[in-house]
Amino acid sequence: MDRLSLTHPAHADRTEFDRNEVRIALLGCGTVGSGVAILLLDSASSISARSGAPYSLEAIAVREAEKPRAREIARELLTDDPQRLVADPAIDVVIECIGGTGEAAHLVEAALRNGKHVVTANKDLVATRGPELRALAAANGVTIAYEAAVGGAIPIVRTISESLAGEDILEVGGVLNGTTNFILSEMFAGSTYAAALARAQALGFAESDPTNDVEGVDAAHKLAILAQLAFRRALHTAQIPRLGITKLRPDDITLAKRLGYALKLIAAARSDASLVTPAFVARTHPFAQPVGPQNCIRVTGRSSGSLTFAGTGAGSAPTASAVIGDVVAVLRRIAAGRHVGSDASSASLAPLGPGLEPSIALRRVVRLESLRDARPAHAALAEAGYAAEAIDGVPAILTERLDGARAARLSELLASHHIAAPSVIPLWEDASEGA
Repeated sequence: MDRLSLTHPAHADRTEFDRNEVRIALLGCGTVGSGVAILLLDSASSISARSGAPYSLEAIAVREAEKPRAREIARELLTDDPQRLVADPAIDVVIECIGGTGEAAHLVEAALRNGKHVVTANKDLVATRGPELRALAAANGVTIAYEAAVGGAIPIVRTISESLAGEDILEVGGVLNGTTNFILSEMFAGSTYAAALARAQALGFAESDPTNDVEGVDAAHKLAILAQLAFRRALHTAQIPRLGITKLRPDDITLAKRLGYALKLIAAARSDASLVTPAFVARTHPFAQPVGPQNCIRVTGRSSGSLTFAGTGAGSAPTASAVIGDVVAVLRRIAAGRHVGSDASSASLAPLGPGLEPSIALRRVVRLESLRDARPAHAALAEAGYAAEAIDGVPAILTERLDGARAARLSELLASHHIAAPSVIPLWEDASEGA
């Protein structure tokens, strides 16, 4: 093979260097990391051909070097010193598969400061510190790529940041968590929440501690990343109004079926509001279609209209595939003499205050204990200034569009009139419908 002249912005003292290979270091060799390592090793010739840049996997940082690994991963590749890798001037690209916002954050920062491209699947890190990390990458002439942080192999990050870079985006979001979608699919099929969760854990879709999934934290992480890109604002996970699926009851599933709706955990953002919440969704809507661990992500633009992407969002294989996609993109840009995707624009925007931002205003379905409660509930809400209507044939009423604060008062208001209201669930409406 002829020697290539690959421009290399990772080193401040030289922009051109003369060697055959881009050198890659991998941090972490767990479920996702091992999948990435095997793809890099087994598919080196095809990845190099697609990217136009030959590479070598120089080292893999692990906690336990003696732990048994897949046969493709040679023992001599392993090291327990990730700091050495991110400081090594011979390393060009760092792939971070450790996860979390502790050690991984320090290593990613160090890699970027040392002029190395970074590829990561760490949604926690990007959701909470994405703007500043993109600014750090831009300042050092490199990139941080994170397609795998949202939606597994669904190419949503690249679509928003590149293909729709000139679009005025009105809304982004959908079903972003495969674990909760699996659980809700099982409950719709007749399972209890506990049994559905246990099956999700047995199949590897849910962790032994499922809190981040079932309480909506994972979905909020992914939504924060999408909103940062779509609206150029420093929205962080903690600022998104959030409700998980743990308080749903079998009667909520029954009501959804009687009304002809699906019940999904929806994570969505608009330019001025966001939310993560279980919601009733019309059966014909794209958000009602994913089953099991599938995701459905939609971007609605003023000129482009609605673009919908669907695929499996839980599991190591789709995530590893997305990581490799980012690696190929970085290799292509290195070979072409330019870096990819460094964008400091959202970092320059002032973050929101420490409290929650406004939630998207949606109509609410108030499930009642019996049909005889419908008339007094309607009267109580009208007296308090809420526009609402009874839903024929079922123990429920439908309110006007309410933000989170007004919706939160519904149960307390009805209880003051001695009317039990076991659940208040939004009815999903798109941005165009809610205008």
